[in-house]
Amino acid sequence: MQPANTNIAMAAEQPESTDSTASVPFYQRGSLESLLSPVSEEEFRARYWERKPLIVHRENPNYYGDFFSLQDFDDYLNLGQGYVKTAEATGKKHSRHEGTGPEAMEKVLSDMQSGHTLILDNMQAYHPRLGRLCRMLGQETGDYYQTNLYLTPAKGKGFTPHWDNHDVFILQVMGSKHWKVEKTRRTLPLKFSGIEEEGRELRGEVYEFTLQQGDTVYIPRGFVHAAECGAENSLHVTLGIHPHTWDELLIAALKAAAMADENLRLCLPAGYMQGDGAGIVRRAGEIFRNIADPDFLAGVLNQYRDEIVQRSALDISGQVESFFNNRALTLDDRMKVRPGMVYILRDGPDTVTLKVGTRSITFPDFFADALRHALQQAFFRIRDLPGDLEDEEKLVFVERLVQEALITRA
Repeated sequence: MQPANTNIAMAAEQPESTDSTASVPFYQRGSLESLLSPVSEEEFRARYWERKPLIVHRENPNYYGDFFSLQDFDDYLNLGQGYVKTAEATGKKHSRHEGTGPEAMEKVLSDMQSGHTLILDNMQAYHPRLGRLCRMLGQETGDYYQTNLYLTPAKGKGFTPHWDNHDVFILQVMGSKHWKVEKTRRTLPLKFSGIEEEGRELRGEVYEFTLQQGDTVYIPRGFVHAAECGAENSLHVTLGIHPHTWDELLIAALKAAAMADENLRLCLPAGYMQGDGAGIVRRAGEIFRNIADPDFLAGVLNQYRDEIVQRSALDISGQVESFFNNRALTLDDRMKVRPGMVYILRDGPDTVTLKVGTRSITFPDFFADALRHALQQAFFRIRDLPGDLEDEEKLVFVERLVQEALITRA
């Protein structure tokens, strides 16, 4: 249950159809529904989420459309926005190549010709379609998403068997790849842990399958898996899910308690290393009972949500063009919310406050209905904004939302 006077909401475009043959590209549909189709989200949550792998064969090589291509891969290498990693499992070789000069590119080419997998990390930060998908999934679930890309030549194998410390979706966007995934989870890993070099061989029963172009597989953290190419080259996107967990929330509660009570920052009593520690245990119990107060925990949860909003990715594309081509708004202009925007609305006595990114934007409460309408509708016309507002007030209000990079012309 949410604390009173708090409304967490997520803004996204909602196309009428999510069928794989729809004219709306996959990355624009960007939802769990399109990621899982034809499996329903209800079935996924009930049977697979954090429990076991889900393999989705679609027999539709066009499902992901132009989500990411070899040309996109080439363009990134030529722009030199970061680095390229390469990996080859048989020889256990791993390299990282910085820059775009001839020397760096020759090393990448040499590795590729030797059967290495080319790897681009965190591409959602550089590629608009990947960034949009991650933002839209993030606004839907509240989790953080990131993408790594793996381009493997025919017969290539990038990594030895391993588990990941976060859940992943593998999106096969070109070619095919053969996978083996253990049916039993090895461990539910901590966020920053990793598998040891020993024990990487596959054990027990495994799922064995080939992902064809347009297919996907969901692999929860802690399940050992491995993949290799057959006769086809392969390009897949690994969509990593970084959820917010109970232990993080509880740690946040302890930190908040220490900020509120300076006595919790004092040293443990002298002699705490000796004796049965009964007094320390008793005092610790009192602290935890105080932390368990519902009003205190509601405040911690609100702060935790605020921090998630502050860390969420923002789409500010088109702001420069909009600034220099600043055509005056009219009541008939059709507007849309920026896709994938995570925000919180909080009602005050006479105000409504919008928290987005690191900003807190406060409006008089008579704008509350118009604000919710603007953020929760896929599209709207300025004249149709609800509330007891004059036409000029609607125009000024929408102009403010445009300046804050919250909405754009449709």
